[in-house]
Amino acid sequence: MESTIYLQPDFIGKGLGIRLYESLITELHNRSLHSVIGGIALPNEGSVALHEQLGFQKVAHFKEVGWKFNQWIDVGYWELILQNAEQSAPPDAAEPRW
Repeated sequence: MESTIYLQPDFIGKGLGIRLYESLITELHNRSLHSVIGGIALPNEGSVALHEQLGFQKVAHFKEVGWKFNQWIDVGYWELILQNAEQSAPPDAAEPRW
């Protein structure tokens, strides 16, 4: 499952992003998913701060793998583990989880 939400400039910094992300994380946890991965076009201090405020940890950084605004950009990945290994069962391949 992949989602992207962009806020209009007038709404940035008003706490909407964190509220939306918290709702998404709660829903994913309720569906017994094990982890969440967020990809961020870099540099993007605001998005990095948002993810880290929610407990995500940086797990990868790829140089010049994205193309945005007519230039090559770096892309980083942040991961949030929702349940520890003892709490979550491995997914059943015959049963979609979303």
